[in-house]
Amino acid sequence: MANNRIFYACQAVAFAPCFKAHTSSNTKIAHGLQSVGVTTNFNLEQAFELGQIQIYENIEGLPDVEVTLEKVLDGYPLVYHLASPEATSPNLVGRSKERACVGLGIFDDSKDAVSGAAPVEVYMSGMYLSSLSYTFPVDGNCTESVTLVGNHKEWLTTARLLTSQVVATGQMPIDFSTGRGLDEPASLYGSGGIQRRENIDMSKCIIPRSIIRSLTGESVTSISESAGNNNANGVPKAHIQNVSISTDFGREDILELGRKVPYYRAPNFPIEVTCEIEVISVSGDFVEAIESGRPEFNNTRNEGNNTPEEAILIVLDDGSSFNLGTKNRLSSVTYGGGDAGGGNASTTFSYSTFNDLIVSHSGVDPANLNGELG
Repeated sequence: MANNRIFYACQAVAFAPCFKAHTSSNTKIAHGLQSVGVTTNFNLEQAFELGQIQIYENIEGLPDVEVTLEKVLDGYPLVYHLASPEATSPNLVGRSKERACVGLGIFDDSKDAVSGAAPVEVYMSGMYLSSLSYTFPVDGNCTESVTLVGNHKEWLTTARLLTSQVVATGQMPIDFSTGRGLDEPASLYGSGGIQRRENIDMSKCIIPRSIIRSLTGESVTSISESAGNNNANGVPKAHIQNVSISTDFGREDILELGRKVPYYRAPNFPIEVTCEIEVISVSGDFVEAIESGRPEFNNTRNEGNNTPEEAILIVLDDGSSFNLGTKNRLSSVTYGGGDAGGGNASTTFSYSTFNDLIVSHSGVDPANLNGELG
């Protein structure tokens, strides 16, 4: 293969379970990908000695391989699910334990679509989920960003795949033979194609009561979480502009004597999950900070506090949902904008919880862990 360049049409990414033969049935090509990047770091440690200024040895430690991917939400499986294909639990604990093999195939730049075996493939095995984030903007597409980390990366070519070394170590390439000539958003699994602002199903979403209060001035304790964000006539109470959900697993290597590679890269629980929600301000944020706590919380479990624990749930038309549980607490609120240069005043509410995030996708989760909508 003699390409003049590599661009979006001649790249594809696929996932397969670790410790199993890669077959057409357990290999999944990622659809809707917008970008992919691979970074390799060789960690070096210097040793010096008395008697000379020159370095004694520049010791190569464990290599770190990091893959970053971004995709649009389009009805196809999420990268988060593809990277944990054999999870037995839909929560962060179950997903974080899994590993996946990732292949980045590079194809002929003269073809309209990729198909068959990749002439060149970057093969990465034993990849762990490291961080993920979801963005639901008022302008543009809803997106998913995922980072995977591992310690093994190989460049495989057609000639090298025939060598006994590659076959003997079981490092076989990922199969791209499904072909993608007529690829388009998966309308079979949902509706709306690529998800945008109109595809947020506000009738099913649960918006924090502190945000509803900023529009209505109601008491936080009088607002029902189950009512969603809509009034009785279906008109939204809060004019939400952007929602972003993110978490980082903060993995650390667990090493043992006798081998260089860690036997496990453990997630650093407790894991914080954050959610930022920006709304157009129409009367202020109505968030007060009182030294002795809000009076309305007297004789309740939140007595002495200014903020309650709240539920957050985001549901899309394509069948995906993002459930942050019921213990989200407001960590900060920022009011700004509306200056003399024009534009609207807006308020950003930042929420924090720990270890609680279930990302579900009806019918297209490889592990068939579809979770709950709340």
